[in-house]
This record gives sequence, C-alpha cells and structure tokens, in this order.
Amino acid sequence: MHSSGKTIVLVTGNYQAKIVSVGAGIAELTHQGRHLVVPHKPEEMPLAHMGKVLVPWPNRVANGCYHHDGIEFKLPINDHESNAAIHGFLAWRDWQVTEQTDSTVTLTAYLPPSYGYPFMLVSTVTYQLDAEVGLTADIATKNIGDKPAPYGVGVHPYLTCNLDKVDNYRLTIPANQVFEADKQLSPSYFFIAEQFGLNFLTAKQIGAIRIDHTFKTAIPETMAEWEVIITSQQQNMAVYLRSEQPWLQVYTGDKLNRLGLAVEPMSCPPNAFNSLIDLISLAPDESHHLFFAIGIK
Repeated sequence: MHSSGKTIVLVTGNYQAKIVSVGAGIAELTHQGRHLVVPHKPEEMPLAHMGKVLVPWPNRVANGCYHHDGIEFKLPINDHESNAAIHGFLAWRDWQVTEQTDSTVTLTAYLPPSYGYPFMLVSTVTYQLDAEVGLTADIATKNIGDKPAPYGVGVHPYLTCNLDKVDNYRLTIPANQVFEADKQLSPSYFFIAEQFGLNFLTAKQIGAIRIDHTFKTAIPETMAEWEVIITSQQQNMAVYLRSEQPWLQVYTGDKLNRLGLAVEPMSCPPNAFNSLIDLISLAPDESHHLFFAIGIK
C-alpha cells in the first residue's frame, strides 16, 4: 500500500497501463514506451486530480451549496481560490479491486450518505486494454438508496504526446459552443467558440492559447461518440480520447507546465447541482454509465 493505494499493471500488445486504486486513477498509459497521458509515480499523490474518476459530480459546485427538494445542502469547500466544492468525493477514496486479469481490472467504491450529500451510491470502473483500441473504461454508478439522487460524473486524464509541450500540439475538439466562466469559474453564458479563439472543429495548433473552458460537444445524429485528437509533429504521434458524454472540460495543463492537455468528458457542466443543466436524477436502483477510450490515433 502507498499514497495511491494499490497499483494494477495491465499489458496488451504494445500498450501498458498502470491503474491506482485511490480514485480509480490512471497513473500511466504508454504505447511502445511512449506516454499517452501525463504520468505520475503510483506511490505519490498526483497534482491536479490527474487521472481520477469524479463522482458524484464533475468540476465544481459554486460556494459548496445547492438545493434539492427544497432543502439546502452544504458540501466541503476544497478549492478555496474559487470557493467551490470540486470533483466529487471519490477522487481521493481507495476503491476496492474486485476483478483482475492481465488486461482488465474492475474497481468498486461505496459512497455512503453524508450531511452534504445524503444519498447512497455504488460506483464501478472497469478498465480494459485492447491491442488495437487502447485503454477503454466504463464508469457505472447505481443508486442503492431509497430516494432519487442528484448525480453527475466525469474523469480527469491529461492527454500527452510523450510529454511534448501542449503549445506544439495540433488540436481537434468536436464542439463549437463554449461557456464563459464567472469569477468562481462557474459557467455563465454560452458563446460560439470562435468568439474566444477556441474553434478547434478542424485541427489547429494550440500555441500560446490558454484553455480552461467547458465545451458543449457536437455529436452528429449519425454518431454515438465524439473524439478529441492531439497531434505532435515533433513526436510523430497522435493521441485520441473518445466518449459519448454531452460535456467536455479542456485545460491546457498550466499547473503541469503544459506537458499535457486535460480532456475531461462529463455528464453535466460545472455547477449543475445549481443550474440543473443536464443534472441526472438517479432513481433508486437506477444506474448511469460513462464510457471513454484513450489510444494512439
């Protein structure tokens, strides 16, 4: 046991992944020895929620307060700069390994009720390495309580082309709408991405652009999934993240010296516990799934 709990090593073909039990996090993902996500040493606590699963809300709840069924609830403030409760409860909990093979692992966490969130959930994450696709993951959460629970989910990997600087990446984002954030980093108004110079519908170099924005993904009716792609000419490689969620947080990793791009699929935008935008009301015995995949393009 270490700071990140247990380390599970998965190997298939040219891919290798290191999953840690704390936060059911991705500590490392490589293809032929080259990094696809910004790695951290499993025995160390990572910065910036690197690779963690975010349950029962992604991103933030402004002021750590929300109302549900006419009752005000208060959550612990864990981001004092924006005075918000960020990234749920399970990012720093030790998940239990319930199944494991050479190429797959399933981790499970029980979220008991608390004063700020009096609901009962069980979350399960199954990671699988595929020699062609790369790393796939299914995050499933079930309400095991007796009343509907407000719910959201996300995941926080930092994509990288073998630790080349983000400035050198050409980036494709399947979204043309973006939220402007207020002083507490919560969404305020929708804008066309072009108005912020954030139109990456066709590949464009990031350069010195600083991105820390929430995008509404644009999924054509003929597609079940969308795909973000980063490409590095210096490393002669391209990495993708694929998901089916309606929201996407993108961050240029300035806290990590811009060595990777946070690409966070989310079921709802920041502060959904207050705005109610795409907030899921998870009924008793109901489950919700989030799928994502990361691999070489």
